[in-house]
Amino acid sequence: MENLDLLFFCTMCKDKSPEEIAQIKCTIPHSIKSYKKGEYVAYQGDEVTCLHMLSKGKVKTEIVSDPGLTLHVEEIKAPYPLAATFLFAENNCFPVDVIALEESEIILIKKDSIEKQMAKCPHFLRGFMAFTADRMQFLSERLKIFSLKGIKTKVAFYLLQRTHGNEFELGQSIASLAEYFGVERPSLSRAISEMVRDGIIEFEAGKGQIINRNALKEML
Repeated sequence: MENLDLLFFCTMCKDKSPEEIAQIKCTIPHSIKSYKKGEYVAYQGDEVTCLHMLSKGKVKTEIVSDPGLTLHVEEIKAPYPLAATFLFAENNCFPVDVIALEESEIILIKKDSIEKQMAKCPHFLRGFMAFTADRMQFLSERLKIFSLKGIKTKVAFYLLQRTHGNEFELGQSIASLAEYFGVERPSLSRAISEMVRDGIIEFEAGKGQIINRNALKEML
């Protein structure tokens, strides 16, 4: 096995050691392409003919609308598949621009090779299906946040989706979250500070607690 990232979807291999995986001798035909920082891995509208597995580095994804508005979607660190949800779609095109944030490496696996692996390994098929379902949930949330008006409304929705009891973690920096919301970082910081001041949340160093859940819900 040349690269363990090829078995990213396999639910059976996730619990095995590299030595155990090597004994399985599971190989998937592929090629590898490298990208420099700032280079485009894919453009919005490009046809998805291969599974793009980010095996090294980090990329960001953006949507550019007709008026020229750029919406930051997310930053993705290796290992992670790119546009896997669209590989088998009828309109199989990249929905975003994919840009390397550092020197990165992409494993390219042709569609027919993915189909053969699914037929051969039910664990791979289950993992692929679970991943695409999770991605659709993420995209649904992303669209919901984009449609919400007002920064505090976006923050309220985001926090309510991520609470465990009343505890929450942002999961990313304020700068990254501002890009995720499509707002300016100072405006986001100010909104969070006002929510703390008003006794709705407690927040420090990326973690916090919901004090007034009803107030958050009313923002929605």
